[in-house]
Amino acid sequence: MAFNFNSLLVLTLLIIVVASTLGHVFAANDDRKLLDSLECLSPSHGDWQPIDDTEDPKVVDVAEFAVNMKNNILKRVEFEFEQVEDGKFQVDNNGITYQLTIVATNFDELSEYSVVVFENSKDHIRKLVSFD
Repeated sequence: MAFNFNSLLVLTLLIIVVASTLGHVFAANDDRKLLDSLECLSPSHGDWQPIDDTEDPKVVDVAEFAVNMKNNILKRVEFEFEQVEDGKFQVDNNGITYQLTIVATNFDELSEYSVVVFENSKDHIRKLVSFD
C-alpha cells in the first residue's frame, strides 16, 4: 500500500510541475504575441510622414520655436521667422521629431533653412536638434 501511495504522490507532483511549466510557457508566448501586435499598431517604425498643412498652428509654433532657440543660442536676434515651406514628422516611442524647411530673414535677407525639432509632449520637452 505504501508503494502505491508514494507512486501516486510522485505522479501528482510530476503532473503539477509539468502543468506549471507549460502554463508559464504558454503565458510567455501570449505576452510575446500581444507585444508583437502592439508594435504593429504603433506608429513607431520610423516612417516619416509629410506635413500636409504647413500653416497649421502647431507646425508654425514648432518652426517659431526653432528660430527663437537659434537666436537664444546666438544671444542676439539674427533670424525672424516668415513661414514653413515644407516639412515632415516622425513619431516614435519617445516623441515626435519634426524636420521642417522654413523661410526666415537673416539681417533682412530671406533664406531657407532646414530645422529639426524634437518634442515630447508627455514630459513637456522641446529641443532644437539642428538649424542649417
